[in-house]
Parts: sequence; structure tokens; C-alpha cells
Amino acid sequence: MSGGTIGMLLAITSGLLSLVGLISIFISMNSQHNVQRSREILWSIFTLPYQKEIFLEKGAIGQEVFRKFILYEQIINEKNTFLRNIIIFAQITLAFCAFIWTIIAYNLLAYTFSPVERSILFIALFLADSLVLYFILRILGVLKSISKVGRLPTVDELLDADSLTVGSNVITLAAVSSRLKIINSKIYIGFPIPFKNLMVHMSIHHSFRSSEAPMGNYDLDLANRINEFKKLDPHEFQLLNDDYCYYPIYELEALENVDHHGTIFFANVEFISKQGYVSVEFYNNKEAIGLGNVNFVVYPYTFVERFINRKSKLDPLSRYIKRSGLSSLNSDTEWINTRKSFITLFNKE
Repeated sequence: MSGGTIGMLLAITSGLLSLVGLISIFISMNSQHNVQRSREILWSIFTLPYQKEIFLEKGAIGQEVFRKFILYEQIINEKNTFLRNIIIFAQITLAFCAFIWTIIAYNLLAYTFSPVERSILFIALFLADSLVLYFILRILGVLKSISKVGRLPTVDELLDADSLTVGSNVITLAAVSSRLKIINSKIYIGFPIPFKNLMVHMSIHHSFRSSEAPMGNYDLDLANRINEFKKLDPHEFQLLNDDYCYYPIYELEALENVDHHGTIFFANVEFISKQGYVSVEFYNNKEAIGLGNVNFVVYPYTFVERFINRKSKLDPLSRYIKRSGLSSLNSDTEWINTRKSFITLFNKE
């Protein structure tokens, strides 16, 4: 192969690499727009439980959770055929350039070179091909996935209450967007989407006078009560005349046998997962419920969080544990979830 031919091949590969560079800029700008949009939706999802006007409006927060999760899923799983074709074109172009370099290098080896020059040529070829292969697989390949580009949770991770993704509060989202549906002697708990790895425990009271304020019981001795919690299987939910995912969690006597005069229906539902503990209170004035076949929905009106998954030096519990020497916080799990004993509780289950 003559020097002129080698020069022409190198000029062609240089032009192709310039084209790939421009394509990469276009791909990055397009991906960054989707990443930023997904991150904004994710932030809005995590702040939903703390928006009082939405939380107190019956059913509104469930609708918002469903709408934002669906929007996040559509963006994060978007299949942009045009963009994927451009990425594949760039990958093929880089592979072609690496092939040309390999041919040129082996052609040059036909000439008489010293051992040192041969070693340098082999090392240069190996590094060039390795970098091109890395760029094809790890850089351009990742650009096909918005979640990988922006280090965003996938939809499955966002539904998992045991996921310790930084900042994730799935258990709180599930708790505040839940609702109770009472059908005769059965109580069902419903969610707008099928969350995973949720454990719930319900205590019910139906003898409060309307003039009394319901009082929740936040017993955090979870080690002794863990067997009282029921783990919800996302594959076993039911649809009960609406689009919520319902699970039976409580059996009681028919509500017709309860004295309705001046009473309210009050229930406390506790949620636990590796992300933490949330207690939610539900109540409904049963004076508005007619006798006979009982079928009504109760919405939450207040909730309390404990040990929620977070990663912040401002977290009081994390600072206290570190100051007290109770944990070295060397493990990411300990640092993110704030308390090792809480995680250990599930490992012993």
C-alpha cells in the first residue's frame, strides 16, 4: 500500500470522525432535554406528599401520582427510532474507522521496522481500537437509554418501596395516595399504581364521638410487631369498579351492626419497607353512609414519616448516629437509609 493510499484512507477516517463528533453533539443535546424533563417530573413526584392543597382534596393526590408516573414512564421509555438510527450509524462509522486503522497498521508491519517501532505500532493500534470499542459500547450505547444518561431510576425502581435510590420516597407516595374501600365486612386498601415491596398493618376504630379528635398510635417497636404486617403482592391486586389496585387487608363485622349515631369511621394504616415507616390516618363520617349494603371509600387526612430514605448531612438521625459512634456509616446502605437496625429488621424477616 503506497503512502498516497494510506494518506487518503486517513483523510477519509478523519472526515468520518468529524461527522461522528457533530452527531454526538446532536445526540447529547437531544438526550439532555429528555433527561432534564424527566428529572423535573421526578422532583415533582417526590414533593407531591407535602403539597397540602392536593393531599387534602379527596382523590386528587392519587390522580396526580398516576398522571406523573405515566408521564415519567412515557419519557423514560420513549423509543425514538430516528435517534436510535443515528446512534447506530455513528457506531458503524467508528467501527469502520477502527477497521481502516487496523489495515493500515498491518500493512506498515510489512516494512522493515525495529522491535521498538513494532511495539509502539502495536500499542498504538491496541489503544486506538480499545478506545473506539469503549466509545461504541459505553458512550453511544448508553445514549439510547435516558435513565442511564441522567442516572435516573427506571420505572420498576420507582415503583419499588425497597429501592434505596437517593431521594426516593416511594413508601410515602404509596401511603398518601392510598385509599380504603369498605365493601360490607371487608376493607380493601387501594393504590393508583401497583407499588412493590410494601408491608401494611391496619388498626380500625369505629366508636369515636364526632366531637373527639382521632388519635393515632405510632408504636415504632417494629421488631416485635413485624409479623403483624402483611406484604402486598403487586401481582394479586383487584379492580373494584375503578382503576385503583386494591388488596384485602382487614375483615370486620358488618358495619350495619355498629351504632351510627354521632360516630365517625377511623382507621390507622402503617406502611413499612426498607425506605422507612409511614403511618396514615383515615376517617369518614358514617352518618352520611346509609344502612344496608355498605360500599364507600375513605381517604387519608394526615400522615407521619419515620426514618425515611435520604442522604443528607442535615438529617438529624444520621448526625446523631455518627456523633454517638453507633455506626461508622461506611456502608452506603447505612448512610442512605440512616439506620442500620432498620435494614437489619428486614434481613431477619
